[in-house]
Amino acid sequence: MKTEQFLITPAAGKRLIARAIVQREDIQEALKNRTIVVIAGTTNLYIANELLKQLGSSLRAEGPSFHRGVLSAPGSGTIDAPFAGDLVITKGKPEFRTDLADVCSSLSSGDIILKGANAVDLTAGRAAVLIGNMDSGGTIIQVSRAVITRRVRVILPVGVEKRVEGPIDELVNACNDSGSAGLRMFPAFGEVYTELSAIRQLTGGKPLLLAGGAVNGGEGSVLLGVQGGDTEPLHALMKEISKEPPCVI
Repeated sequence: MKTEQFLITPAAGKRLIARAIVQREDIQEALKNRTIVVIAGTTNLYIANELLKQLGSSLRAEGPSFHRGVLSAPGSGTIDAPFAGDLVITKGKPEFRTDLADVCSSLSSGDIILKGANAVDLTAGRAAVLIGNMDSGGTIIQVSRAVITRRVRVILPVGVEKRVEGPIDELVNACNDSGSAGLRMFPAFGEVYTELSAIRQLTGGKPLLLAGGAVNGGEGSVLLGVQGGDTEPLHALMKEISKEPPCVI
């Protein structure tokens, strides 16, 4: 079967995820009639701004202030911008809020939380989140509580650059073992949504992860394939986002 190929950088992958996910019928319905919570993070930065653009809002999520815990290159320094809050959109009205616990306690069935992840098992369709705040357990604890007690839906936008081998539960146990050191990890509830999900949604074809790696600024890139479906819209989008600048916060 014919396979079309696309080389995509991590930043372009974030843009691809954002462009596709905001078109989903469930996102569009919640945008108008329910509450959507976009928890601060690098992939969600792109999603937040796509949603704000759709709403015609003057608000914008800015990289230095729209993040929580991040991993950055050794020696890159610390990020000292004040936290602007997570994006909360209630029946089309957006605002940035810093009281996530209160936000989650006000949600109900039909509302949607978008939460990034740090590890994704593409085969099993499961993801996990690293935890840096040992006192509160981080945002994933609040999100999980909303899922269990209020039946809130969670979608986990995460790039395939964060793919891991081995079962998520095994990796979680490795991080959280009593003899381990470093960050903790928590398995995330929700629907995993990657660049592969975006390609499937946009084309109706079968997405493939063919290869990974590149040089001269393409480090971390992946070679994606698609079989079948209508790839014309994807070609146009890929041409537009192919030179997406790196995500720097």
